[in-house]
Amino acid sequence: MNSIETEKPPRAMPLIGNRWYTLMLLALVYLMSSLDRFLLGIVLPYIKAEMVLSDTLLGLLSGAAFAIFYATLGLPIARLADRYSRKLIITVSLAIFSVMTVLCGFASSFAMLFAARIGVGIGEAGTGPASFSIISDRFEQERRSTAMGILSLGGNFGLLLGFVAGGYIAAHWGWRSAFLLAGLPGMLLALLIHFTMKEPRRGAVDGQAAAKPVQQASIPQAIRILMAVPSYRHLVSGMALLLFGATGMLAWIPSLVDRSFGLSPDKSGLPIALIIISAGITGTLLIGGMLADRLSKRDPRWLPGIAAIGALVMSAGAIGVALAPTIGWLWVVFSLVAVGSTTYVAPSLALSQSLSPVELRATSGALALMIANLFGLGLGAPVIGMLSDFLEPELGKGSLAASMLLIPILGVWAAFHFARCAAFLPHSGPSPKETLTA
Repeated sequence: MNSIETEKPPRAMPLIGNRWYTLMLLALVYLMSSLDRFLLGIVLPYIKAEMVLSDTLLGLLSGAAFAIFYATLGLPIARLADRYSRKLIITVSLAIFSVMTVLCGFASSFAMLFAARIGVGIGEAGTGPASFSIISDRFEQERRSTAMGILSLGGNFGLLLGFVAGGYIAAHWGWRSAFLLAGLPGMLLALLIHFTMKEPRRGAVDGQAAAKPVQQASIPQAIRILMAVPSYRHLVSGMALLLFGATGMLAWIPSLVDRSFGLSPDKSGLPIALIIISAGITGTLLIGGMLADRLSKRDPRWLPGIAAIGALVMSAGAIGVALAPTIGWLWVVFSLVAVGSTTYVAPSLALSQSLSPVELRATSGALALMIANLFGLGLGAPVIGMLSDFLEPELGKGSLAASMLLIPILGVWAAFHFARCAAFLPHSGPSPKETLTA
């Protein structure tokens, strides 16, 4: 990897002609990442039937197998991204998780599938923080939430492919074929990025150059700099709690529909995917992206404020999902969960970058994701699965629906932290950045 610190100092507001092409490529990376990450959820019933696994083990496959390495490796990789070529890191990481997704299709036991999912997590650990950092060097602060929303929308389209195409392929050609076909496009995308994407100068659109002493800070020093900011601490706490509930819901909703209403994954995949993609456009892009950018120009507290409102909407919807008497009612309230749980994404990612020095942006994104994913992505699916197993002797098939009632509690708790994040931000002005030397 070649250091990029020898480039000429950036001008105050350079014209960047290919930023939309860069954003498109990064959104495609996020699409592949989301597809490979969440495909497992739609094929869980097939894996359960073939390998005879408990909900607890299925939850470990959906959560811990992926999240532990995804979260913990993200931080050291992000420190590399703050110093060296972010494009190279994204390219290599994309190739790794694509290959490991293909290997999931060859797994013949729980242990092999668990190991392959670990490999997917290792690969995906390198794409997010480096992408956030590049976007922050392509888009000005007042457009950053919209750009993050477009990036995140790629994840929604990945879910769409996973739940529709993945469910169809698994039903007709087996769950292994779904993994094989999901991994191959990522290898081609890695080549496209390597040969066509241009990396921007750090701090370009902010009129700043990377500060070398901070850039060379160790991981513990970087963590201390970031965690000294009160709003940053509350931001990542809210992200972790909301992601716990959202991941638990997303991982188990196909199984819940199957057990409660007899709708198999190949039939439930389409309505789930349509709800998710509609929520992505509404929650991630329109509300969390464009509306958040517009409101935050007047008052930056709207960034975490919108995330707090989304968390409360998710909580209300989750109660409806757990108590849904009909499949039609379930789709309505699941829509609330989907919109509420995506609204926080763009403003949270944008805020994690704005609260960070230029030279720690990849680290800031990685630290936020590490904390959020270790707790949220790592525990959401397993805890819901264990709670379902615990309740099954008393409630039978209703145990999974009852376990979903944990999600509203987490949503309200997340809203509290987003509100506290807002309280520590300036009341007005163009920038939400706090003093990072506190």
